[in-house]
Amino acid sequence: MRTYFFVLFFVLFAVSSQPVSAQAGNPATADSVSLSQQFDEMLRVSNRYQGFKVIRQNYLAAFIANVTDSIGGYTKEISTLNGTISTQAERLDKQETTIQEKDLEISQLNEEKDGVSLLGFQLSKATYSLIMWSAIIGLLALLLLALARMRLAVSSANEASTHNAKLTEELEKARKRRLEVEQNLRRQLQDEINKRGK
Repeated sequence: MRTYFFVLFFVLFAVSSQPVSAQAGNPATADSVSLSQQFDEMLRVSNRYQGFKVIRQNYLAAFIANVTDSIGGYTKEISTLNGTISTQAERLDKQETTIQEKDLEISQLNEEKDGVSLLGFQLSKATYSLIMWSAIIGLLALLLLALARMRLAVSSANEASTHNAKLTEELEKARKRRLEVEQNLRRQLQDEINKRGK
């Protein structure tokens, strides 16, 4: 019996803040009084017998009904709160999934923003810049090499043309000398022929 009262007393204090409705005249039936106050009032109006409190059965039944009603109310509230918690957990899971999807989308957009597509390959801007500057420097080097070779070829062509002109001039002079020598020889020959024929 003591254990029963101890459990009853413990339940009473656990739910003491909940006001309950009860019957008039019974200390366990006050509408706006907590279970703890109802229990205290019930003990105050009960009689003593050999060191024990004797509580009327109808008071105890009303108090137990109040405790049962309070437990039922709290059970409903707990189930409602559990439903709310599960709904919130589902909502949090959905939001977490959405956040992960958005983070992935943001990282992909950052990669696209920080990169450049070259021949179907996604490259970082630094790599793209390195490739482009290397290509530009290579093309400039080829251009300078081509210009140097062209200048060398033009210079060689000019030298060859000058040399050719000199050779042509010398050849022309040699031909004129030979022609003059030949004409002199013909004249001498003609003179000799004329001298002998006379």
